[in-house]
Amino acid sequence: MKRILTITALLLAGVYGYAQSDTVGESRYYAYSAIDDTVEYHAPKRNPIYYFGSPFCNHFAEIRLFAGPYDAGVGLDYTYLPEVWGFNLSGNVGYANLWLSGGAAYRLSKPWSRYDWHLYGNAGVCCEDGVFHRVRPTFEAGIRWASPEGMRGFCYSSGTLGVMTNFDGVYVTFGLGFSVGTLFSLFLLFL
Repeated sequence: MKRILTITALLLAGVYGYAQSDTVGESRYYAYSAIDDTVEYHAPKRNPIYYFGSPFCNHFAEIRLFAGPYDAGVGLDYTYLPEVWGFNLSGNVGYANLWLSGGAAYRLSKPWSRYDWHLYGNAGVCCEDGVFHRVRPTFEAGIRWASPEGMRGFCYSSGTLGVMTNFDGVYVTFGLGFSVGTLFSLFLLFL
């Protein structure tokens, strides 16, 4: 009788742990230690934004500057990030090259975070001397900080810092959101 009760209790504990699962393969369970009477909770591996929703903006547009050993210039960067994963597009015009790239963006912030942090990574092409038959591959990676304020999903202020390479040199990128970028350009205009 003790064996039947023990097996039933163990099966019920397993069923209870499986019932806490949101999807198959992401089960929550409790582990009880009889040595020090502790209960350990293992949370699911999904981002909390999927459960609580995202309080952050979805669209990010920035004016960016880049500089490196063989080129420098300006560009535009756009990111659409609805929840945790999204995409990033960027285009740059330099003194010597034209840069186009696209890739993925990943939100690091949790729903209760004060600021919105992202990572992004792109792959693309660099047209040397503006000639499309002299193309080199490019890679880019960076981090973005954004404020949670926005209008209709567009972020008011954001900034990026990143690096990109065309395997001929490493270039540093710095971007500012459109509203901050507009204020900066007006400041330069009136100097």
